[in-house]
Amino acid sequence: MTKVSKAFLTAALAALVLGLAACASQKEPAEQALAAIEKKFQDSGAEIQKYLPERHAEIAKSIDSLRQGIASKSYGDVVAGAKDVENSLKGAVAEARIERAKAQIAMESEWTELSKSMPAMIAAMDKKIDSQHGRPPSGMARTPGRRRSPSYDAARDAWSKAAGEISRANFEASVLSARATPRRRSPRIMESLGVKAS
Repeated sequence: MTKVSKAFLTAALAALVLGLAACASQKEPAEQALAAIEKKFQDSGAEIQKYLPERHAEIAKSIDSLRQGIASKSYGDVVAGAKDVENSLKGAVAEARIERAKAQIAMESEWTELSKSMPAMIAAMDKKIDSQHGRPPSGMARTPGRRRSPSYDAARDAWSKAAGEISRANFEASVLSARATPRRRSPRIMESLGVKAS
């Protein structure tokens, strides 16, 4: 074997050893980066999915790509790509919280409007129904043994429950329940009773 061949072989072996060492040295950082991203996505993914479903799908796809990089031992690619995924995830968390705040403001406004209008509306509808003395309003079928419409009863009960149980912890659920009110759910009942929505 010539001196040139020996020198080339030595250099090639050295490069291979260095390459393997570099690959091994990036394995742990790659796995740690992926684990951190997965943990953050697990903690905040539901909120992102609720308010930014398209971003949630994009980030989930990116995380899956990092997992594939780990599986194929492309640790350098994982380390390089993890930063972009992490930044995208941080941005999505911030944007989702902004969207949640906007939704909260809209619901608070909706609740304020319902709180002002619903008690008087229900009182007016109850008075109108009671004045029928068991006779069904025009266009409504008689229900034996009932003085109220089942649909109206359900809507009225939904409002009463929402108004009685609302708290900071269940605010969103209560507002969603309150939407099943006579005004929101059964406008035809109001029209048939001659009660105007205020």
